[in-house]
Amino acid sequence: MIKYFVWVFAVVAVGVILNIILTHSGLVTHSQNFSQAQNTLTDGDILIKILCNALIIPILEELLMRGIIAGQLCLWYGPVQAVFLSTICFGIIHNNIVQFIYAVLIGAILGIMYVKNKRLSMCIIAHGLINLIAILFS
Repeated sequence: MIKYFVWVFAVVAVGVILNIILTHSGLVTHSQNFSQAQNTLTDGDILIKILCNALIIPILEELLMRGIIAGQLCLWYGPVQAVFLSTICFGIIHNNIVQFIYAVLIGAILGIMYVKNKRLSMCIIAHGLINLIAILFS
């Protein structure tokens, strides 16, 4: 159980640090779709943002990216290829260069956590907490 919390805490910490670095980089000004994506975390009712971005989206994205894509690719090709390919897919669905870079980096860590521990719940919780922190501190 402690290993579970250590993994989740480490992934969330890395996610928060990466978020700070990338949102303060010059890339943000060069990404047209980033401001639109950022608005989903900052505009509107706080309860809806938390429900959607910190609960529903992490569940759906992790079920798809780690549960289905990485899980199946792991069976077909092995863990390294599964993490790599699912991470690229995770980056692509975020639709802008800033979030692509972020999603690839954090997606690799989530993928490694998934293939090492075989617990999708860890990925969902870490993803949800990263998004929750982004909402609360944006």
